[in-house]
Amino acid sequence: MPQLERNSLPGNLVLSQSSTLQLEQLAEVLDTTARHLRLGESFASALQAAVSSQHCVIQVLQNFSRACAVGEAASEISKQLIKTAKTKDQQFVVKTLELAATGGVGGVMALERAAIVIRERATHIDDRFAQAAQALLSTRILSWTPLVVAGWLIASSAPVRNYLILSRSGWVCLLLGIGLNLAGRKWMHAIITPSVVA
Repeated sequence: MPQLERNSLPGNLVLSQSSTLQLEQLAEVLDTTARHLRLGESFASALQAAVSSQHCVIQVLQNFSRACAVGEAASEISKQLIKTAKTKDQQFVVKTLELAATGGVGGVMALERAAIVIRERATHIDDRFAQAAQALLSTRILSWTPLVVAGWLIASSAPVRNYLILSRSGWVCLLLGIGLNLAGRKWMHAIITPSVVA
């Protein structure tokens, strides 16, 4: 399920794509932080409350929260943590938190909008998986059909059986058909399978 893709960061850092569970946790932390900010809390305490109340296991957010608690500037924290983020979505959240730390209504709105964007991304990933599952099922059915028909013809027709089993050209046809069938299945699987992960 997880696949890696390259990102144009310093050192050509390798980032994995986010799973929908991780995306949901990122969105919850952003929403909770925004709610605490609207209640008048400081950014550091709002983020700490969000990370602890959501039982956040994402290391980048835990580190951001700890660094804020000891009084480090959000811009410095962001510069350090952006390099350790494991997904593009974590990078996006770190940048959003940096923006929200500047204070004001704009920061709260940035957090809320980022949570919406992340939830929409999770929905799109789920939709892609559902569509891919349907396409893979269709591919499997369509690739088994010729094999079933060939088996039925071999079992029920003596001339077909004699040609396919007792002649070299028949064996070539069988092997070529099976080989193309397997290659087609693998090719379709590679095309259809969405690259989404944890």
